[in-house]
Parts: sequence; C-alpha cells; structure tokens
Amino acid sequence: MAQTLIRVGIVGCGNAGRSIHLRILRSLHASRYQVTCCADTAREKAVELAAAAGLRAAASPGALMADPEVDLVVIATRPPRTHRDLALAALAAGKHVVVEKPMAGTAAECDEMIAAAAAAGRLLAVHHNRRWDADFLAVRHAVESGIFGEIRLVRNEYTTGFAGSPYDWGIHIIDQTMVLGRGRRFVELTAAFCSPHPDRPADSEGFFTGRLRTEDGVLHDVGMLPVFNGNAFRPGRLPWRFMVAGERGVLYQEWCQRPEDALAKQSHFQSAAPGTALADLPLITSGLAVPDFYGELYEAVRDGGPPPVSGAEGRRAVRAWELLCEAACRGATLAIDL
Repeated sequence: MAQTLIRVGIVGCGNAGRSIHLRILRSLHASRYQVTCCADTAREKAVELAAAAGLRAAASPGALMADPEVDLVVIATRPPRTHRDLALAALAAGKHVVVEKPMAGTAAECDEMIAAAAAAGRLLAVHHNRRWDADFLAVRHAVESGIFGEIRLVRNEYTTGFAGSPYDWGIHIIDQTMVLGRGRRFVELTAAFCSPHPDRPADSEGFFTGRLRTEDGVLHDVGMLPVFNGNAFRPGRLPWRFMVAGERGVLYQEWCQRPEDALAKQSHFQSAAPGTALADLPLITSGLAVPDFYGELYEAVRDGGPPPVSGAEGRRAVRAWELLCEAACRGATLAIDL
C-alpha cells in the first residue's frame, strides 16, 4: 500500500535549504515526502533553485505558506532571528513546521513559536540533525547502557582550523549535551569565548569553551576549539570527538558522522580495572538502530506523535546558549536551572 506523501515547501534557498533539506528529502525520503515549491526573501534565489530542481518558485514566503498544496513548511533561513516571524506565519496558515537550528534568536522568541504551534494544533520540530550522527548515537547508546557505572565527566568538543560562528556549530554541541544529561537538570555553568566581539559572542566568529554541571554532579565540558597542525591553523581533529569517564572506565569516541563509515571508526573503552588493556568496541553496537530526523518526523505527522526534536528541546538549547554568553561576558560562574 502506497504511503501518503507529505507535501513540502522550503523557505530559504541557500545552502541549508538546497544542500541539506532538499537533498535529504529527495535522496532518502522520496516515498514519504514531495517537495513542491520553494521561496526566499530574495526571489531570484528561489527562481534559481526551482529551475535547477524542478520546483515551483513561490512569489514570496507568504505565498508559499498560503499554498494549499503545502502541508509542511521547512524554514531554512539565516540568521536565526528570521525564524520566529516565518514560523508564526506558517503555523497561522495551518502548516506543520520544521525550523533549522538554532530554533530562533532568543529563548523568548522560541516561547512564542511553541505557543503558536499549540494554538494551531500543528507540529513544530527543530532540525537538530547532529543527534543522528553515528558518533553521537554510539556515545548515547553507551551512556544509556550503564557500561560506565556512575558517570563523572562528559566531554563534547568540536575541533576545527577555522574560526566559524560559535552559535551555528555550538548549538549542536549544546543540544547533544542536553540529551546526554539524560533528563537531569543543569544547575551551574561557566564559559569563555575567544571572539573579536566579546560583548556579543553569539553573533561573531571565534571559538568557545564551557562547563556545565548537573544536579547530580556530572561535569559536561563543551567547546568549539582550534587545532594547530604544522605551521598554520588547518582543519584538524583530536584523536576523539567525545570522551565519557565513569567509575568503571573511560570511552573515547572517534569522529564519525555517517553510519556507512562505521566500519572504519571505533569506540575505544579503557576499563578502570587494574591491568586492563584499551579495548575497541564497534561504533554501532548490537541492537542500536540508526534512525533519522525526517523518518521520525514522517511518523509523527502521520500518527500525531511527538516530533523528533520538539520546540521545548530547541528552546532549551537556545536558553543554554544565552546563559553561556552571559557567563562569558561577565567572567562568572552562573547558578542556573535548566
């Protein structure tokens, strides 16, 4: 029996709209979704993408949202402060909404979007796609398996040779950290930014590092850090992407985004038992399913279930980022309730 297609309109025809959302929907989910049209505030971009991809170019984002042949609006615009108004308009038009991360410019804007989705009875999902990276799935599975006993420290740090936007990549790291917190409240936070504009670290290029503590004392180190290779800053990697330390041992997880690369990458577990050698574990351990954002989203729309990443989860990551910025600007350790 054929599945019902969800008809999609994409707002924002730059890299995220074209190379991420359109590509994934067509290459992996053509039996579930049909991308029908696109729009952009710069209409020439929509016309260009429509011609290249065989879509209709809507006259404006508002026209796309009014289109009766659109069930789901994907908001892939930049910067994040553009998301609120577009999401509110799409929800008011009765559409389900996927919004690119970061969810919005502020937590207050996120609150408005969440309230609008509830009032409209429509689904609001945030595209935190790094939850489906193979390395993170492996670490999450290990954390939830109990292999560590009591966890003491989690390090989630992205290394690069380029000073990019901390908010753009940092929000992935924060969202992953919220998930690895396993429902615990975060009660303390400190941070430092290396940025040309320390008064507005979320808006400028640079690097950052931070530490969060949960209510049960687990430390979570986060950061986007430079790596020096040879005589210049170049794209580089630490030997590991994640590190988790507990009473029974330490896990080092290599960088690996795609499940198909899993055979070439591994998790390395060092037991705390005396005389135990470092052991290699399969990256995707037995019984670990590898889902994806749009696969879970389809089921949520079809069955009326929760989205793969809810507005509340997107809002929590944005609020954590606001607090990191505040701690960095004040040079202080903050007591928080997150």
